[in-house]
Amino acid sequence: MRGSFKIGGIHPAPNKTASRTIEILPLPMRASLPLSQHIGAPSKAIVSKGDKVKRGQLIAENSSFVSAGLHAPISGTVAGVEDIKMPWGKTSKAIIIAASEDEHRADSEERERYWRDLIPHICDRTLSERLTADEIRSKILQAGIVGLGGATFPSHVKLAIKPEQKPELLIINACECEPYLMCDDALMCTYPGRIAEGVELMMKAGGIPRAVIAMEDNKPEAAAAISEALQSSENISLRILKTKYPQGGEKQLVEAVTGRRIASGDLPLSVGVVVNNVATAFAVWQAVSTSQALIERVITVTGDISGGERKNYMVAIGTPLSSLPLTLPGEALAIVGGPMMGRSAVCLDAPVMKGTSGLTVLERPQRRQALACVRCGACVDACPMGLEPYLLSTYGRLRMWDEARENDVLDCLECGACSYSCPSNRPILDYIKVAKQRAKL
Repeated sequence: MRGSFKIGGIHPAPNKTASRTIEILPLPMRASLPLSQHIGAPSKAIVSKGDKVKRGQLIAENSSFVSAGLHAPISGTVAGVEDIKMPWGKTSKAIIIAASEDEHRADSEERERYWRDLIPHICDRTLSERLTADEIRSKILQAGIVGLGGATFPSHVKLAIKPEQKPELLIINACECEPYLMCDDALMCTYPGRIAEGVELMMKAGGIPRAVIAMEDNKPEAAAAISEALQSSENISLRILKTKYPQGGEKQLVEAVTGRRIASGDLPLSVGVVVNNVATAFAVWQAVSTSQALIERVITVTGDISGGERKNYMVAIGTPLSSLPLTLPGEALAIVGGPMMGRSAVCLDAPVMKGTSGLTVLERPQRRQALACVRCGACVDACPMGLEPYLLSTYGRLRMWDEARENDVLDCLECGACSYSCPSNRPILDYIKVAKQRAKL
């Protein structure tokens, strides 16, 4: 029987309707690069207005150990380091780069050659053997790689593991349990051999003896491609899991694969496990093998739009969301990410960032009236962390921050399973998010 986590979970309609091919979206003429687009300290700009930069050049460096560098996705002139609007309306300091026609043409031709010459299915097992762990981590650091599954934790930090911690297992999160999104699915179907190489490199960098690529059973094409790429591997295996949301949650995934539960406030390393996203493994391979920094990523454009527009694109970081090829319905709701954990976008001139996994367009639903709690316990049954969402939500509504903290509000994944399951349409997660933010203070 295919495994899963034991507590809670829901089964929203998957709506995996995008094409599994990856199209290369043209480079933008103007790119905006927020300095804060990962967990940790924002990167520090090392360029100024008027400076000329080349595609792939470092333009902002780490400002602390838990930070990640930023690289130019296009060649051009720095137009400024200024505040820009983020998708959800807040402002953030960003480096703006503007390209000339000649620079844009040269970059586009070089990029086209790069992707054309990339052989997707070859897996060079000797790549990790030729480099030391320190050399691999250094290349990951220099490339500005962060986790691409949503958390955007700097990858060089996650793989800087102390010898005494001795992790037993690297779990590659290929579940992609969020409805609509298919960027990881498409990446596995297209570049399975390169992903396998990336996993080998991560194992070497972290001193981890074996790895499991964990995938939900709704991705048969990706499973077949990865399985073939792993035929000659003795220390990497594929594990197919039951489709259930949020299977891709770090603690849920560790339990599904190993049977071990991570205690409140602990990390996977406490049970001998390191978790990384499958797209991060591909980015690691790119950095080590081709010296390409994290300047572009695959994102899914999908939702209530015409079938021909539901696609996966390789998109340069800094590209305006408004440049993505789709026709927005009149009263559409644009969500950066998926419908469960994504955030509504109020500004589509904002840029694609390292953690942007997709743009989901939905018909704007009629706001349903929130009714009184009927004490059915559906939110408790759905919570994958075994919390009491109705209680935490009440604490948030009544501003009882200490009580929320004492009842483990900080363990909330913000997965939305509670609100999804509530028959009274109560904004359970909204109040929990407020309580969680205040409980951190």
